[in-house]
Amino acid sequence: MFTKNWTNVSKKTMSVVMVGALLGTTACAGDQPAPTNQAGAGTDASAGAAKFSYTLPGKFVNWIKDMNWIPVLLKETGADIEFVNGGDGDPYYKNIDLKVGSGQFSDAGIVQLSQAEVYGSKGAFADLRPLIDKYAPNIKKFIDDHPDYSKLITSSDGKIYAIMPQYPRIANTTFYRDDMFKKAGITSDPKTVQEFTDVLRKLKDAFKDNKNFYPFGGRDDFLRFQSAFSANDLIDAQGKVHGVYNGGQGYDLKAPGFKKLIEWYIGLYNEKLIDPEWVSGLSTEEAWQTKVLNGNVAVGNDFYTRPSWFMLNGGVKTDPNFSMKVMPPFLNDAGAQSKFPTVPEFRVTRAFVINAKSVDKAPGILKFLDYLYSDKGQTLAGWGVEGTTFKKNASGKNEFTIKFEEESTKPLGTPAWTFFQDRLTFPIPVNNEAFYEFNADLTKSYANDYFSKYAETFPIIKYSTDELKERSNLVAKVNEALKANLVKFVSGKRPMSEWDAFLKEMDAMGYSKIVEIDQKAYDSMMKK
Repeated sequence: MFTKNWTNVSKKTMSVVMVGALLGTTACAGDQPAPTNQAGAGTDASAGAAKFSYTLPGKFVNWIKDMNWIPVLLKETGADIEFVNGGDGDPYYKNIDLKVGSGQFSDAGIVQLSQAEVYGSKGAFADLRPLIDKYAPNIKKFIDDHPDYSKLITSSDGKIYAIMPQYPRIANTTFYRDDMFKKAGITSDPKTVQEFTDVLRKLKDAFKDNKNFYPFGGRDDFLRFQSAFSANDLIDAQGKVHGVYNGGQGYDLKAPGFKKLIEWYIGLYNEKLIDPEWVSGLSTEEAWQTKVLNGNVAVGNDFYTRPSWFMLNGGVKTDPNFSMKVMPPFLNDAGAQSKFPTVPEFRVTRAFVINAKSVDKAPGILKFLDYLYSDKGQTLAGWGVEGTTFKKNASGKNEFTIKFEEESTKPLGTPAWTFFQDRLTFPIPVNNEAFYEFNADLTKSYANDYFSKYAETFPIIKYSTDELKERSNLVAKVNEALKANLVKFVSGKRPMSEWDAFLKEMDAMGYSKIVEIDQKAYDSMMKK
């Protein structure tokens, strides 16, 4: 068994030395999407063993402490890593500025991509390009195989100051109480917005005796299904930015479909097909969950694991017939399949840098990271240890032998075999197949197929620090006014006859300026 010695360096610093014998042999998986079969820079995985300090947000440090595959990784690579808790949220990145400015930054750490380029150009962070070329063939191949990622991490001076972890291919899903659909006589999933509206009407009629029942409900902002109305933000084939860009998860106020989207919501509101508390912004997460569990809401659009959450958190206890299913996104007006935008493939807030003062440690750090890009490293990070956490099935594919419900529910501070690849560890590729499989049975039954068919990944725009500052201020102001006005339109407190005036108000607040900033930033990035 492994032993872990976690030593407090200070209130915000924690180091780890993990030693022990291997639990088993980590098999190379031919079915995994790893870049190459190399384990390290053409040598033994432990060659040039890394020893370095690594700053990242505190919540990830705490999660890393509990991940059972981390001790195996450190044993196999011979690495000795001091994980430094840098705090959480916005203060974390402000602390990065202070640490870099005072010369107290760790050997490596997580920063914003904009910080990496600003400080890197001033000599604070190492240029990783020549180091990757020399010591990290697997990382180099990954960059070469992902040209958009290459452009994202390449600075205006042609250097690479940071690399980032790849994020799982996930998006929202539309789900529903299947038991309530059956009671209402609904036997097939709606394919269009109109069919979906008719489904909501049937549900409303079937449960008309329940005065608290609204078929469609949720939490946070009520605006959903922009892509079905061709009203979402996007970058077209000619490179033109449409709307306030948010990786497809935002909106294009000037698109004809956006007005139609709001008119559709007005209809839902007037027919009492949508929860008015959700529209008003007063519906809390807890209140929404209770409504679904108690049968006061039947349909939602939220994070892809939500159906399983409802099943595991009171669903069948509330009603023995309680069951959940997911439905595909709707066809758009042209009859084409709309898709839900994924979470960005690379998060610019998770940029891994190496301190220029620690350049002597850089070869070992890069070799260590390169191991995680190899087949063997990808198997360990995605599946764990063969014979302990997974096995090969009859068709030769990996299959977890641990139980998700047991490992994932262990309290913080308890070691567990968890493989939540959306949680930051190191800047490594994602193994989507393993990520989907490490889930509850209901989620596993649809995730891979659903996101293969109905999820779309949008480009990422990189901003300069000045652009980011100006844009953030404008977006905050525009979004606040937008939300308030959309609630007024949908609830009837502002007539649609004032729509054109509303668009002018948004431009005056900075909507068009944001689009202009997005376009300039995208054009600049694509010139590289």
